Amino acid sequence: MRELNNKFFYKNLFVLALPLILIVIVLGSFSILITERYVRDEIYKNSREILKQSSNDLSILFNDINKIYLTFGTNKDVTLYLERILNTNKYSLDDMWHLSMIESLFDSTSFSEPYIQSIYLYFNNPNKNFLVTGNGINSVTNYIDNKWYDSFLNAPKDEISWIEVRNLKMYSFDKKGIKVLSIYKKIANFNGDKIDGVLVLNIYLDYIENLLNTSTIFPDQKILILDAHDNLICQNINGNFTGKIDLDNYSKANIITKLESPNYNIKYVSIVPKKYLYEVPIKLLKMTLVLLLTSIFFVILITFRITKRNYENVNKILKIIEAEKTNEIFPEIPVESRDEYSYIIYNIINSYIEKSQLKMELAEKKYKMKAMELLALQSQISPHFLSNALEIIYLRALSYTNGPNDVTKMIENLSQILKYLLSNPNETVTVKEEIENTKAYIQILKVRYRDKFKVNLIYDESILSCLMMKLMLQHLIENSIKHGLKKKNYEGSIKIKIKAVDKKKIKISVIDNGIGMSKERLNYVKRILDSDFDFYEHIGLMNTNERLKLLYGKDCEILIRSKLNIGTAVYIIFPYQLKNQNNDDYNK
Repeated sequence: MRELNNKFFYKNLFVLALPLILIVIVLGSFSILITERYVRDEIYKNSREILKQSSNDLSILFNDINKIYLTFGTNKDVTLYLERILNTNKYSLDDMWHLSMIESLFDSTSFSEPYIQSIYLYFNNPNKNFLVTGNGINSVTNYIDNKWYDSFLNAPKDEISWIEVRNLKMYSFDKKGIKVLSIYKKIANFNGDKIDGVLVLNIYLDYIENLLNTSTIFPDQKILILDAHDNLICQNINGNFTGKIDLDNYSKANIITKLESPNYNIKYVSIVPKKYLYEVPIKLLKMTLVLLLTSIFFVILITFRITKRNYENVNKILKIIEAEKTNEIFPEIPVESRDEYSYIIYNIINSYIEKSQLKMELAEKKYKMKAMELLALQSQISPHFLSNALEIIYLRALSYTNGPNDVTKMIENLSQILKYLLSNPNETVTVKEEIENTKAYIQILKVRYRDKFKVNLIYDESILSCLMMKLMLQHLIENSIKHGLKKKNYEGSIKIKIKAVDKKKIKISVIDNGIGMSKERLNYVKRILDSDFDFYEHIGLMNTNERLKLLYGKDCEILIRSKLNIGTAVYIIFPYQLKNQNNDDYNK
């Protein structure tokens, strides 16, 4: 039983746990995949928005050089005055006035924006003079910050605008300098066929880095600005890159988003570590594992309880089966069906009880059948001896009278009855056989009672092959004579009718004009017919009633009608059945 219990446990655990585990794993996996895809899309979307915002912010800064260019690079009067002033070292009063006006306009553009460190304006001249915001006209040769001039000279001819990060030094003692983003824009002559100078806008690099810092979402997100050759221009505070950046090396561990700005041949890059991509999925995975472990715990607990209950119920069923085999007392029957097991136990016990009752009823039926047979044949003690004795008496009676007489006729009829009783061991006979035996029995009674009664036997020949219980009519005729006609002073009559009712039932009527019965007496007779006790009075009617119930069960009935000094009628109704047609049960 312990092995069976373990088998039940593992089977129930498998049935309950497997679907739950599959559901949790499938839902968890889908949730992780969907969340990962969603987070990835959100990172790309936010990164693009950040880069777009950074591009817009820097475009505002970069557009300042276009404004300055429109003022000082395309204004013919200003350009001519500046070119003339830069080409000479001696200024007239008129030159001084125009220079003062130009410097005021130049400086106001620079000082109006906090992110502009300085602006350089250069036109080709033999003195290499250029205009600096806040510092007037200076010579490239003598000015500390002159690296921009080399960039201008070395720039490709077809490159009009470009950007570079420089370390700008204002003084000779300044060894550290200031990090600036220099935006270059070449100035062409009025014919447009020759480069006449350059405009340089120096922007504080930390200002741009602060702009990049304010737009980040993730703590470790890096925003880079690269030139056309992937060289680093600037980065936010999280960045720790230098020189040329190979983005392919960072694509495995990071999510990289790019946005190009073709105006200045630069690109904006967002680098987000993939840990943020898996942060939410990992949380979901942990939650899924916790949920899975919790579910398995409860599944094991539920499986244990179900297995224990099922084991107890199966054990109870086995005890019931064993109790039935050993005739022990059954366990207590459940009051109501709480589950399928209690329903099964309830029906098993009921089935066994009904089976036991059927066995008892069958045994009782067999016992009563044997008793009735003995009672019906109690006058046939040693029937072979009686038959031989009757044959000797019959021959002796013939020898005394030298021919047939009443005695020999009685002996013939009695011999016929004995043969009828001995020749057919079955409980049922045909109507024809019963009628022939009844006629012989009537002849004996007529001799005995000296024609004190007459019998009118009416039957339908179509039912002669139907089956009926043996010795049914004899007992009824005997009761009519003994309790009805015997006590009358005049000749009585007995009317016997046998007929079929819709080929479903056969009805036998035995009606006499004897002394009848009072109402009290009739009720008494009906009570004894409904009783299981044995009575010696009306033994023939009792015998017939009991045998009918044993043979046909509820398919038969006996009805009695009687009035005092008028007569008695007995009606017997039993199933219509032809010989050899499903009559085995009635012959057992």
